[in-house]
Amino acid sequence: MLGEFCADLRSVWQQAGGPGLRALGARALLSKSQIGAILGGRVRRPPDWDVIRSLVRSFCEYAEQRGTAAGLPPGTGVEEYWRGRYAVVEHAFRRTRAVAGRVAGRMPARPALVPPRQLPPTVRTFVGRSGELAALTDLVETATLAVIDGMAGVGKTTLAVVWAHRVTDRFPDGQLYVNLRGFDPSGPALRPAEVLDGFLSALGVASNEVPTTVDGQVSLFRSLVAGRRMLVILDNARDGEQVRPLLPGAPGCLTVVTSRNGLASLVAVDDAYPLTLGPLSGSEASTLLAERIGAERLVAEPAVVDRIVAACAALPLALCVVAAHAAIRPELTLADLATQLGEEHARADILARGESRSDLWIVFSWSYRALDPAAARLFRLLSLHPGPEVGVAAAASLAGRPVRVTARELAALRDANVLVEVAPGRFAMHDLLRAYATGLVTDAERPDALGRLLDHLLHTASAAAAALYPGRDRVELPAPRPGATVEPPPGVDGCLAWFSREHAVLTAAVPMAALADLDSHAWQLAWTAADFLQRRGHWRDWHDTSTIGLSAARRDGAMAAQAQLHRNLGYACSMMGDHDRAQRHLSQALELYARLDDLSGRAATHRTLGSLLVRLGRVEDALAEDRRALVLYRATGDLAGQALTLNNTAWKNLQLCRYDEALAVGRQALALHRTAGNLYGEADTWDTIGCVRHHRGEHGEAIQCYRRALELFRNRGERYYEAMTLTRLGDTLYAAGYPEPAERAWRETTTILVQLNHPEAERSRLRRQPAVFYRQRDDPRASGLAR
Repeated sequence: MLGEFCADLRSVWQQAGGPGLRALGARALLSKSQIGAILGGRVRRPPDWDVIRSLVRSFCEYAEQRGTAAGLPPGTGVEEYWRGRYAVVEHAFRRTRAVAGRVAGRMPARPALVPPRQLPPTVRTFVGRSGELAALTDLVETATLAVIDGMAGVGKTTLAVVWAHRVTDRFPDGQLYVNLRGFDPSGPALRPAEVLDGFLSALGVASNEVPTTVDGQVSLFRSLVAGRRMLVILDNARDGEQVRPLLPGAPGCLTVVTSRNGLASLVAVDDAYPLTLGPLSGSEASTLLAERIGAERLVAEPAVVDRIVAACAALPLALCVVAAHAAIRPELTLADLATQLGEEHARADILARGESRSDLWIVFSWSYRALDPAAARLFRLLSLHPGPEVGVAAAASLAGRPVRVTARELAALRDANVLVEVAPGRFAMHDLLRAYATGLVTDAERPDALGRLLDHLLHTASAAAAALYPGRDRVELPAPRPGATVEPPPGVDGCLAWFSREHAVLTAAVPMAALADLDSHAWQLAWTAADFLQRRGHWRDWHDTSTIGLSAARRDGAMAAQAQLHRNLGYACSMMGDHDRAQRHLSQALELYARLDDLSGRAATHRTLGSLLVRLGRVEDALAEDRRALVLYRATGDLAGQALTLNNTAWKNLQLCRYDEALAVGRQALALHRTAGNLYGEADTWDTIGCVRHHRGEHGEAIQCYRRALELFRNRGERYYEAMTLTRLGDTLYAAGYPEPAERAWRETTTILVQLNHPEAERSRLRRQPAVFYRQRDDPRASGLAR
């Protein structure tokens, strides 16, 4: 082997153009004869590596000067290539000397090398992951490196080991496995030198033959596996720097790395194939439970299986721990188990039992301890966020840190697989990780973090509502506390998108504030979110947040807020069909506004009461309420309020088939809306006039009115009211003899309401039936909601 190495050196020397031996010797600090002996293969042992390196560098420089090739393999680092070749020669030389020494000492010879089989045992019960298994198998012939990442307990190691056992025949030269202990409480992560020492031993290298430097170990390892078909499993890696020295350098070997971190550097630099694992599907999780505790128990109690899976968030490790708990306690029914898992403390007790590798809280702690202090603090505080996902500004408010800094920390948590980036800038935390993180939040940091978050939500919602619903009643807010980020969304579309994204967060924040004794935040949030919830038809959310907000306002002594929230509850109860409670709330609102001497509040409540009376079929009484409202609005000089009331009056006259009066009042309302600059009110009034025109038989004029209303509603992002106008446009088109355009309008209505998850979606489907239309088309009371 030494002779072949020297012959290869001589060949490179010749292809480089044969630089003089004296010059080579001067550079390598050897004589001309010594250089000649090396190139001629007349040496008994390998020269020092520094000599070989100096010779190769001289060949390359000489070739570059002469413009000739140096005879090196294409695409290969010069020093890396020759260092690997030299390591093999050095290893062979040492082995030869060791064998000679054993023979001389009458010691037994080393047994023949067998391919290493280091895979840990596979599991008996493995379900799902068919797509991931297929993807890994496809890589056998096309790639050299794959990275499986995912959160703790998601089954990365299990997947890698199960797959590896299934494809051992594809790697006849052996399988190497090591737990790198990147996230392990038993000790520090393994250093590359420790791993390479074990790998070289498995490949037949004696301990006294292992190079003393990491570079030498890497070169020898890569040289020994070159040309072989081997599988290398590097489990539980911390980062790319820990992994990179352990990668075979030649095709034929496949390395699979598992890590809780994304290891983006391996993907970017080393062309690794990324494979991210998420929780199991619902059916896969049920199958895993059946495999572990017996299908007969699941069949006996099928209704509770979904509850158990949800409590475990379909996380394989959690499911296995729960299954073990059920298996060793056969007297425990699955219903009892599901109930325990539904209670936070009981669930933690079940999932935090056992050895360190099956105690889910300990497993999570390994990931938590690996975070830097700032990211760890953010991870804790994110558990306080009440919604299913969090944006960067909300996260920055929780942490009290700048948005740009928080964005980097969120990215670090994402890369550590303790967060999932569900959309650009939107992050979600696994339910079980949230439960774990909640227990880490200290009493000292909780109140300020909650206060900053609520300030962020309240001030952002107030700014967005002001842009969307100008002229509406606003609550005066104190300045946000330091560290709270307030970034009002740009434009109408941005404000609507923000409310839509944060809908669940806002409705959850109201009870959260009340429970935290932050009553002013509770009622202010309920007040501020009301317009959005009303416009989108979220009657139940509107009712519930207003109820909690009303209680908070009472505790806070905020009488004006109580009046406003009574009025909101009156409207919400009316829309939900609870008319008696609606009347009680509106009566209480009127009483409070009278005590406050608030003419505008009284006017708005009379207007709301008029809408309720229409639903009760008391249209004349409803008109009387409109007249009371109009008098009060005129007393305060409120043009927008007057216009809204006149539009409602026009609608009520339409219900009574007083078309001429309805048209005249509608025109008055339209003029006032234009003067007040209320585009939403103008759109709503065009819709009313269109409906009047329809019932006067003026279908062409009605269609034009509806189209003006649609343009304004769409510009304002008012999708619910767009849908209502489309419904009436469809009615008019059908009556005018245009059934296909009418069908398109009705279909678009249904699409919008379904997208909004609006309760009137089913009603919209019914209106698309011609028989229903013919029953309703001549009845103005069936033309839409009362106003």
